[in-house]
This record gives sequence, structure tokens and C-alpha cells, in this order.
Amino acid sequence: MKKVLLFSVLLGMIFVGLNSVDANAQKKSKKYIGQVISLDDVITAKKDKQLTKDQAKALVEQGIPLVFLYNKKVYFVKNEDGSFAFKKLANYAQNKKVVITAATIKTVSGINYMVMSDINSGD
Repeated sequence: MKKVLLFSVLLGMIFVGLNSVDANAQKKSKKYIGQVISLDDVITAKKDKQLTKDQAKALVEQGIPLVFLYNKKVYFVKNEDGSFAFKKLANYAQNKKVVITAATIKTVSGINYMVMSDINSGD
């Protein structure tokens, strides 16, 4: 009887611990409001960087990356599985404001990137 009670208490503590780890991971995610643009437009210093959804999809098919402009900085966006999120970004290219939820945002060797967990329209 004591072993069953002890096991139940330990199991309950494990589940509580797992839930608090999950809550901490969610708290660390932050929302970033910016714009989806073409890397080619950044390099060529194009003034109007607003894209349509069709333009963005065509650029992705041509192998031209889409990036996220946030606070006057350009960020490459990756999915949580490590792949680039160009196709997901293309679906939001027509929006003037895009909200990306990311837990990781870093600069490595001068290149900015974020690991996206969610993306939504900010319009």
C-alpha cells in the first residue's frame, strides 16, 4: 500500500514537472511584427518591397529566398524542424504586417535568423 502511494506521488510530481517545463518554453516565445520581403529586393535596394502572394510564390519557385524584415534588420526564417520557411512566408507576403512567433532569434557570422513556431497576418 505504501509503495502504491509513493509511486502515485512520484508520478504526480513528474507530470507537474513536465507541465511547468512546457509552460516555461511557451513563455520564452516572443511575437515579432514585420514584413515578408524578397532578399533580392534588399540586395538591389528596391524602394517598394511589398510583394503579392503570387510574386512571392514565383520567387520561391525560382530559388530566390524570402526573408523577414523586423526593426530594419533582415532575418532568415527557419521552421522548428530546421528547414527554411520560404513557402510559409510566401503565403503572407501580401500582408503589410506579419506576426511571427519565435523562441529563438540569433545572429551567427553576421547573419540574422529566427526559428518560427507560428506565423499570422498582422493586418
